[in-house]
Amino acid sequence: MDSKIGIGLLIVVCFIVAISGCASSAVTVVVNYTGDWNGTITDSSGTRTIEGTGDKSFDLGSITGSLRAKVEKKDDKSDPIYITAYRGEKVVASQNTSKYPSLTDAQISVYLTG
Repeated sequence: MDSKIGIGLLIVVCFIVAISGCASSAVTVVVNYTGDWNGTITDSSGTRTIEGTGDKSFDLGSITGSLRAKVEKKDDKSDPIYITAYRGEKVVASQNTSKYPSLTDAQISVYLTG
């Protein structure tokens, strides 16, 4: 009887490990800029407005499908603005204005799979 319980527990643990391994990592959008900025993030849950001063991160959870994010400077600084999307620790999309500091916006668009 004890061996049946042990085998049952082993199967349950293997199932939990398999499910957690299949779950996709969280997606984070990070904006880096020295001044004021605003923008939007659009994914399967809709479009949300974002804004901030300086660097800021937005945790989107474990999403799949289309992701589009756009940020725009609200001031006249010539510093570059960066926008990066991560799945876990891996960069999945990135853009910045470092080569053309006079540009006022940066945007990314990516399709995320599970």
